[in-house]
Amino acid sequence: MRHEQGIALVQVLLVAGILGLLMLQVGLTTRQQLAHARAISDRSEAMLLAQSAEAALVFSLLTSPLQEQPGSENPYAAAWNFRGEPFRVGKTTFSIQDESGLQPVPLFGSGGFTSALSTLGVDPARARRLGAQLMELQGADPTGVARAPLYPLQAHQQLLLLPDMDPDLYAQLSRVMTLYPTPGFNWMTAPQEIQRVGLTDSQVQGLEELRRSGSLNAMTRWKLTGVEDDERAVFGPGPGLRVTVGVRSGEALFSRMTTYAIRPYATDALTVWQREAGPGLAGDELGE
Repeated sequence: MRHEQGIALVQVLLVAGILGLLMLQVGLTTRQQLAHARAISDRSEAMLLAQSAEAALVFSLLTSPLQEQPGSENPYAAAWNFRGEPFRVGKTTFSIQDESGLQPVPLFGSGGFTSALSTLGVDPARARRLGAQLMELQGADPTGVARAPLYPLQAHQQLLLLPDMDPDLYAQLSRVMTLYPTPGFNWMTAPQEIQRVGLTDSQVQGLEELRRSGSLNAMTRWKLTGVEDDERAVFGPGPGLRVTVGVRSGEALFSRMTTYAIRPYATDALTVWQREAGPGLAGDELGE
């Protein structure tokens, strides 16, 4: 009798253990499903917030002067700059980079490309190899002599195809290089990495001080650097504007980068010239 009771007790304990394991599994599955649903909800909310805020920003770009307006009643115009420096409006972090302030990715000759690499601290030998690889990728030889056909880059990510490229260098280059057919070069919106080409550190610092004070123009730049403007010099942003938008909702981050062609008085006032996955925004840029 006792033997049978012992067996029954063992069976009860086994059943209880199995039921406990099943309940634990159900609980874990439920938590996983809730976490997955929360992640989807956060992602959807971040995407909706980012797209709504980006639409409001683009409307402001079409209806407000393309210049810094710190006293504007429009929260976007009051906060924006065209030098790629992040700014926040509400829960959304933006940056706007005037494409005219960037170094064009060359199709013929790699001199400008290797100069930009040098300002980023790339070893000269590696910079020359990358320049030659870029020309080869696009169908020209390292001296810039064209071959047929040519294959100009269609997206920044193609720079990652260069054998001597790495993700860290690509992240730096994508900030200062442009594929947009810019009408000229804008010193007012050029990153310091581009300004350093041919200038000393003190001259770059002086340009930055002039720019922040609103005193940078053709005359003050000439007095500081001795560089005269040519027919390519421009002192206003546009039409190509690279807009990066980022929103965090819960654990989800939505980020994307779009180059818009903004021509308020043209028939096609707004054109999406290029759109790529966002480069991501640091926590401090997102206000964390």
